[in-house]
Amino acid sequence: MYILYLDESGTHNSRYFIVGGLAVFERETSCMARGLDQLQARHLPGVSDTAQFHASELRTEKGRPPFDAISRQQRRDLIHDVYGVISESRARIFAVAMEKAATVGDPYERGFEEMVNRFDRMLSRLSKERDEKHQGLIVVAESAYKNNLNLLAGKIAREGHRWGQIRNLADIPYFAPAKSTRLLQLADFVVNAVYGYYEFGYANQFNRIAPRIDQEPGRMHGLVHIADNLQNCYCPACVTRRANPRADREYPPIP
Repeated sequence: MYILYLDESGTHNSRYFIVGGLAVFERETSCMARGLDQLQARHLPGVSDTAQFHASELRTEKGRPPFDAISRQQRRDLIHDVYGVISESRARIFAVAMEKAATVGDPYERGFEEMVNRFDRMLSRLSKERDEKHQGLIVVAESAYKNNLNLLAGKIAREGHRWGQIRNLADIPYFAPAKSTRLLQLADFVVNAVYGYYEFGYANQFNRIAPRIDQEPGRMHGLVHIADNLQNCYCPACVTRRANPRADREYPPIP
Protein backbone atom coordinates (compact mmCIF):
# COMPACT_ATOMS: atom_id res chain seq x y z
CA MET A 1 0.00 0.00 0.00
CA TYR A 2 1.25 3.45 -0.98
CA ILE A 3 -0.28 6.59 0.52
CA LEU A 4 -0.27 9.81 -1.50
CA TYR A 5 -0.32 12.94 0.68
CA LEU A 6 -1.56 15.99 -1.25
CA ASP A 7 -1.57 19.72 -0.61
CA GLU A 8 -1.86 22.91 -2.66
CA SER A 9 -0.14 26.28 -3.02
CA GLY A 10 -0.86 29.49 -4.91
CA THR A 11 -4.42 30.24 -3.83
CA HIS A 12 -4.03 34.03 -3.77
CA ASN A 13 -2.80 36.57 -6.32
CA SER A 14 -0.26 34.32 -7.99
CA ARG A 15 0.37 33.28 -11.56
CA TYR A 16 0.61 29.59 -10.73
CA PHE A 17 -1.47 27.13 -8.75
CA ILE A 18 0.20 23.93 -7.56
CA VAL A 19 -1.31 20.62 -6.48
CA GLY A 20 1.16 18.02 -5.33
CA GLY A 21 2.73 15.96 -2.61
CA LEU A 22 4.47 12.68 -2.08
CA ALA A 23 3.60 8.98 -2.22
CA VAL A 24 5.08 6.93 0.60
CA PHE A 25 5.09 3.16 1.11
CA GLU A 26 2.99 2.34 4.17
CA ARG A 27 5.89 0.97 6.25
CA GLU A 28 7.98 4.11 5.63
CA THR A 29 5.49 6.73 6.82
CA SER A 30 6.50 6.40 10.47
CA CYS A 31 10.18 6.74 9.60
CA MET A 32 9.59 10.02 7.75
CA ALA A 33 7.39 11.32 10.56
CA ARG A 34 10.14 10.55 13.06
CA GLY A 35 12.50 12.54 10.86
CA LEU A 36 10.46 15.70 11.53
CA ASP A 37 10.13 14.84 15.22
CA GLN A 38 13.91 14.64 15.43
CA LEU A 39 14.28 17.98 13.65
CA GLN A 40 11.93 19.58 16.14
CA ALA A 41 13.93 18.16 19.06
CA ARG A 42 17.14 19.48 17.51
CA HIS A 43 16.00 22.93 16.40
CA LEU A 44 13.29 23.63 19.02
CA PRO A 45 14.52 21.87 22.17
CA GLY A 46 12.34 24.03 24.42
CA VAL A 47 9.07 23.18 22.65
CA SER A 48 7.29 20.18 24.14
CA ASP A 49 4.09 20.30 22.05
CA THR A 50 4.21 19.00 18.50
CA ALA A 51 4.98 21.93 16.20
CA GLN A 52 3.31 22.10 12.80
CA PHE A 53 5.97 22.52 10.14
CA HIS A 54 4.74 24.95 7.47
CA ALA A 55 7.14 26.17 4.81
CA SER A 56 5.73 29.66 4.25
CA GLU A 57 5.57 30.41 7.98
CA LEU A 58 9.20 29.40 8.40
CA ARG A 59 10.15 31.75 5.57
CA THR A 60 8.55 34.88 7.09
CA GLU A 61 10.79 37.65 8.40
CA LYS A 62 10.19 37.05 12.10
CA GLY A 63 8.58 33.64 12.08
CA ARG A 64 5.41 32.61 13.87
CA PRO A 65 5.12 30.75 17.17
CA PRO A 66 6.86 28.54 18.04
CA PHE A 67 9.38 29.36 15.31
CA ASP A 68 9.75 32.97 16.43
CA ALA A 69 11.92 31.59 19.23
CA ILE A 70 14.76 30.92 16.77
CA SER A 71 16.66 33.23 14.43
CA ARG A 72 15.99 33.64 10.74
CA GLN A 73 19.18 31.73 9.93
CA GLN A 74 18.12 28.90 12.21
CA ARG A 75 14.78 28.76 10.42
CA ARG A 76 16.62 28.57 7.10
CA ASP A 77 18.68 25.70 8.48
CA LEU A 78 15.49 23.97 9.60
CA ILE A 79 13.95 24.37 6.12
CA HIS A 80 17.12 22.91 4.61
CA ASP A 81 16.90 19.92 6.96
CA VAL A 82 13.21 19.30 6.18
CA TYR A 83 14.02 19.09 2.49
CA GLY A 84 16.79 16.69 3.47
CA VAL A 85 14.19 14.35 5.00
CA ILE A 86 12.37 14.34 1.64
CA SER A 87 15.42 14.06 -0.61
CA GLU A 88 16.94 11.21 1.43
CA SER A 89 13.71 9.20 1.52
CA ARG A 90 12.27 6.73 -0.98
CA ALA A 91 9.10 8.78 -1.43
CA ARG A 92 7.84 9.52 -4.94
CA ILE A 93 6.87 13.10 -5.64
CA PHE A 94 3.88 14.15 -7.73
CA ALA A 95 3.00 17.72 -8.68
CA VAL A 96 1.13 19.67 -11.32
CA ALA A 97 2.04 23.30 -11.90
CA MET A 98 -0.81 25.17 -13.60
CA GLU A 99 -0.57 28.66 -14.99
CA LYS A 100 -3.99 29.97 -14.01
CA ALA A 101 -4.49 31.90 -17.25
CA ALA A 102 -3.92 28.71 -19.25
CA THR A 103 -6.08 26.41 -17.12
CA VAL A 104 -9.73 25.80 -17.96
CA GLY A 105 -12.02 25.33 -14.97
CA ASP A 106 -11.13 25.13 -11.30
CA PRO A 107 -7.36 24.56 -11.03
CA TYR A 108 -7.56 22.45 -7.86
CA GLU A 109 -10.08 20.09 -9.42
CA ARG A 110 -8.03 19.82 -12.62
CA GLY A 111 -4.83 19.24 -10.66
CA PHE A 112 -6.45 16.70 -8.36
CA GLU A 113 -7.71 14.67 -11.31
CA GLU A 114 -4.21 14.74 -12.83
CA MET A 115 -2.66 13.53 -9.56
CA VAL A 116 -5.18 10.68 -9.19
CA ASN A 117 -4.42 9.51 -12.73
CA ARG A 118 -0.64 9.58 -12.32
CA PHE A 119 -0.67 7.97 -8.89
CA ASP A 120 -2.92 5.19 -10.19
CA ARG A 121 -0.58 4.64 -13.15
CA MET A 122 2.43 4.46 -10.83
CA LEU A 123 0.70 1.72 -8.86
CA SER A 124 -0.05 -0.20 -12.08
CA ARG A 125 3.58 0.13 -13.13
CA LEU A 126 4.85 -1.14 -9.78
CA SER A 127 2.40 -4.04 -9.84
CA LYS A 128 3.69 -5.09 -13.25
CA GLU A 129 7.38 -4.62 -12.37
CA ARG A 130 7.20 -6.51 -9.07
CA ASP A 131 4.54 -9.07 -10.03
CA GLU A 132 2.40 -8.26 -7.01
CA LYS A 133 -0.64 -6.07 -6.50
CA HIS A 134 0.02 -2.53 -5.29
CA GLN A 135 -2.84 -0.40 -4.02
CA GLY A 136 -3.03 3.19 -2.88
CA LEU A 137 -4.83 5.66 -0.66
CA ILE A 138 -4.92 9.44 -1.00
CA VAL A 139 -4.87 11.78 1.99
CA VAL A 140 -5.60 15.44 1.21
CA ALA A 141 -4.89 18.45 3.43
CA GLU A 142 -8.17 20.02 4.47
CA SER A 143 -8.96 23.33 2.81
CA ALA A 144 -11.83 25.35 1.41
CA TYR A 145 -11.82 22.93 -1.56
CA LYS A 146 -12.86 19.92 0.56
CA ASN A 147 -16.54 19.79 -0.48
CA ASN A 148 -15.77 20.18 -4.18
CA LEU A 149 -13.04 17.56 -4.07
CA ASN A 150 -15.33 15.16 -2.21
CA LEU A 151 -17.83 15.39 -5.05
CA LEU A 152 -15.12 15.04 -7.69
CA ALA A 153 -13.55 12.07 -5.89
CA GLY A 154 -16.89 10.29 -5.78
CA LYS A 155 -17.42 10.91 -9.47
CA ILE A 156 -13.94 9.59 -10.33
CA ALA A 157 -14.56 6.48 -8.21
CA ARG A 158 -17.85 5.79 -10.04
CA GLU A 159 -17.06 6.89 -13.57
CA GLY A 160 -13.28 7.18 -13.82
CA HIS A 161 -11.39 10.24 -15.04
CA ARG A 162 -10.78 11.69 -18.49
CA TRP A 163 -7.95 9.20 -19.15
CA GLY A 164 -9.79 6.05 -18.08
CA GLN A 165 -10.83 4.04 -15.04
CA ILE A 166 -9.22 3.91 -11.60
CA ARG A 167 -7.74 0.47 -11.02
CA ASN A 168 -5.56 0.57 -7.92
CA LEU A 169 -7.06 2.87 -5.29
CA ALA A 170 -8.42 1.08 -2.24
CA ASP A 171 -10.88 3.81 -1.23
CA ILE A 172 -11.96 7.38 -1.86
CA PRO A 173 -9.60 10.12 -0.61
CA TYR A 174 -9.48 11.06 3.04
CA PHE A 175 -9.19 14.63 4.29
CA ALA A 176 -7.16 15.59 7.34
CA PRO A 177 -5.78 18.76 8.95
CA ALA A 178 -2.08 19.21 8.17
CA LYS A 179 -1.36 19.66 11.87
CA SER A 180 -2.49 16.08 12.49
CA THR A 181 0.08 14.31 10.33
CA ARG A 182 3.74 14.95 9.63
CA LEU A 183 3.37 13.56 6.11
CA LEU A 184 0.93 16.30 5.07
CA GLN A 185 3.45 18.78 6.46
CA LEU A 186 6.06 17.26 4.16
CA ALA A 187 3.59 17.56 1.28
CA ASP A 188 3.37 21.27 2.10
CA PHE A 189 7.14 21.59 1.64
CA VAL A 190 6.93 19.75 -1.69
CA VAL A 191 4.31 22.09 -3.14
CA ASN A 192 6.16 25.09 -1.70
CA ALA A 193 9.32 24.10 -3.57
CA VAL A 194 7.40 23.50 -6.81
CA TYR A 195 5.55 26.79 -6.40
CA GLY A 196 8.78 28.70 -5.82
CA TYR A 197 10.33 27.12 -8.91
CA TYR A 198 7.52 27.97 -11.32
CA GLU A 199 6.30 31.24 -9.80
CA PHE A 200 9.66 32.85 -9.04
CA GLY A 201 12.36 30.69 -10.62
CA TYR A 202 13.77 29.58 -7.24
CA ALA A 203 15.54 26.32 -8.03
CA ASN A 204 17.51 25.45 -4.89
CA GLN A 205 14.98 23.39 -2.93
CA PHE A 206 13.22 22.16 -6.07
CA ASN A 207 16.49 20.75 -7.42
CA ARG A 208 17.15 18.97 -4.14
CA ILE A 209 13.91 17.02 -4.28
CA ALA A 210 13.59 16.68 -8.08
CA PRO A 211 15.30 13.23 -8.10
CA ARG A 212 12.35 11.97 -6.02
CA ILE A 213 9.81 12.89 -8.73
CA ASP A 214 8.19 9.71 -10.05
CA GLN A 215 10.09 8.97 -13.25
CA GLU A 216 11.87 6.45 -15.41
CA PRO A 217 14.99 7.17 -17.49
CA GLY A 218 13.96 9.88 -19.94
CA ARG A 219 10.33 9.86 -18.81
CA MET A 220 8.98 12.26 -16.19
CA HIS A 221 5.72 10.78 -14.90
CA GLY A 222 5.19 12.69 -11.68
CA LEU A 223 5.58 16.32 -12.79
CA VAL A 224 3.13 18.16 -15.04
CA HIS A 225 3.41 21.71 -16.36
CA ILE A 226 0.35 23.43 -17.82
CA ALA A 227 0.99 26.86 -19.33
CA ASP A 228 1.01 28.85 -22.54
CA ASN A 229 4.04 28.55 -24.82
CA LEU A 230 5.47 25.34 -23.36
CA GLN A 231 7.80 24.99 -26.35
CA ASN A 232 10.02 27.62 -24.78
CA CYS A 233 9.97 26.06 -21.30
CA TYR A 234 12.99 24.13 -20.05
CA CYS A 235 11.61 22.71 -16.82
CA PRO A 236 12.16 18.93 -16.36
CA ALA A 237 8.55 18.11 -17.26
CA CYS A 238 8.61 20.01 -20.57
CA VAL A 239 12.10 18.92 -21.59
CA THR A 240 11.37 15.21 -21.10
CA ARG A 241 7.98 15.50 -22.80
CA ARG A 242 9.55 17.04 -25.90
CA ALA A 243 12.33 14.44 -25.86
CA ASN A 244 9.84 11.59 -25.54
CA PRO A 245 6.61 12.25 -27.50
CA ARG A 246 5.28 8.89 -26.31
CA ALA A 247 4.45 10.62 -23.03
CA ASP A 248 1.83 12.69 -24.82
CA ARG A 249 0.02 9.51 -25.83
CA GLU A 250 0.15 8.06 -22.31
CA TYR A 251 -0.75 11.29 -20.53
CA PRO A 252 -2.64 13.54 -22.94
CA PRO A 253 -2.38 17.14 -21.74
CA ILE A 254 -5.39 18.72 -20.12
CA PRO A 255 -7.27 20.74 -22.76
